Amino acid sequence: MTDLEYRRLEPVTVYAATDVAPGGENVPAAIDRILPSLHAALDAAGVDYREPGTFWYEPMEGTDDLRVWVSWVAGDEPVPGDAWQVVDLPAVERAAVTTYRGEMSAIGAAWGAFMGAVIADGGTFAGPSREVYLQADGPQSTWVTELQQPVG
Repeated sequence: MTDLEYRRLEPVTVYAATDVAPGGENVPAAIDRILPSLHAALDAAGVDYREPGTFWYEPMEGTDDLRVWVSWVAGDEPVPGDAWQVVDLPAVERAAVTTYRGEMSAIGAAWGAFMGAVIADGGTFAGPSREVYLQADGPQSTWVTELQQPVG
């Protein structure tokens, strides 16, 4: 994990699909259920989409479950589809941001350290966290993922 910084997040329109991680556990399993079918559906439809992939996570009110979203940036003229939603991720005026490099098996620990650093810095969480996959080709040891947490 690199240093913690604070900055504005620009709005972005994405093609997204979702699933639930019961009890907030097994987020990777939810991603594994979403990712291949979303990618295949977008390719089959021939829609314009591009990197980076953006994943975000929302607590589900009244439960311990976590809604998991997987998305790619939509092209200039987004098209609705049966296998995805067109979602406008809003701008975030102030977000804590850090960069994680490496295997996805350790990203949970990176999130824990990141959230701890935000709290220690006096931040309060103000919306769903996001992961933006800046480099996700090749071995996971070379991946670069930006962790983003809106803060108040």
